[in-house]
Amino acid sequence: AHVPSRARIAARMTSLQTQIEAHAFRALLAHMRARNDVQNIDLMNLAGFCRNCCAKWTLLGARTVGYPMTYDEACEYVYGEPYGDWKKKHQGKASAEQLAAFESGRRLHAKHDALEALEATPRDAVGATRAPFVSVSGALSEVCCTPAEELSSGGGDAVAAACALRDGAAARSVRVGVLTCSDRAAAGTYADESGPLVERAVCEYAAASGALVIAETSRVVVADDVDDIEAALRDLTSRCDLVLTTGGTGCAPRDVTPEATARVLAREIPGIPEAIRAVTSIAEPRAALSRAVAGVAVAGALVVNLPGAPHAAKQCLGVCLPLFPRVLDTLAERR
Repeated sequence: AHVPSRARIAARMTSLQTQIEAHAFRALLAHMRARNDVQNIDLMNLAGFCRNCCAKWTLLGARTVGYPMTYDEACEYVYGEPYGDWKKKHQGKASAEQLAAFESGRRLHAKHDALEALEATPRDAVGATRAPFVSVSGALSEVCCTPAEELSSGGGDAVAAACALRDGAAARSVRVGVLTCSDRAAAGTYADESGPLVERAVCEYAAASGALVIAETSRVVVADDVDDIEAALRDLTSRCDLVLTTGGTGCAPRDVTPEATARVLAREIPGIPEAIRAVTSIAEPRAALSRAVAGVAVAGALVVNLPGAPHAAKQCLGVCLPLFPRVLDTLAERR
């Protein structure tokens, strides 16, 4: 019988650990959202951490893997709504007793030495290896007192260093097309938010990583119609090197972006959507329902489907953006 190698066992256990820990963290957040009557200061006084600590853990984790997240976005993920809205609805004025307990218990509050350890990690090692299954440290958290701006700065550095420039290659100039597929956005019922976000994220990644130079961008909005999407894709792929679609990747009857994309592809690259689903479904299980596809168009451009929700699209870009420079280099060699 075949005996799995230690490396494969370790990788499998690491994957399971990640899923287990993600489930536990989601359960913790769900419990705290259900108990909005419990004030953050009471959590700090009793346990030495609060909702804001969870937001900073989330932010620090995002920085560690190179995912571009702001502190406000981390807070919204933890609170289930913008932090300012939560404060207006649920946060009361701290009493003198609460403030006194807070001051007397400061020695048990989270410290902020984690950033030094993060900075000491070799940038080119991030994402290259997986640690074995390990127990969670019993030490006090180290992020609570760290200013949010320190945690969020340089979030894309690790990914950029690990994946962006290839063997000293010069940054490639690319033309980017963004196609929003949405009945309501096309009809003007609401403004397109995902398209501008995707365009901005690609440009920010290019500037931060130095892996790409954005020569020009084009944004188009069409309804959820397979023929309209196909026509827009044929136009964009004829004049762009990279085309990103947003919307229409789910299971609803009008979600036809994958079908339209398949019509313009010469070859699929299934690994891109598979990687996106594998990573994003850990934190959001429903991400596994995405039918997104990716591949090389007949005209030679790289095409990748992204979800329509702005936050989900940004999560997916955090996975696939570092892959684009290599793919675009390869495609340029064959043109």
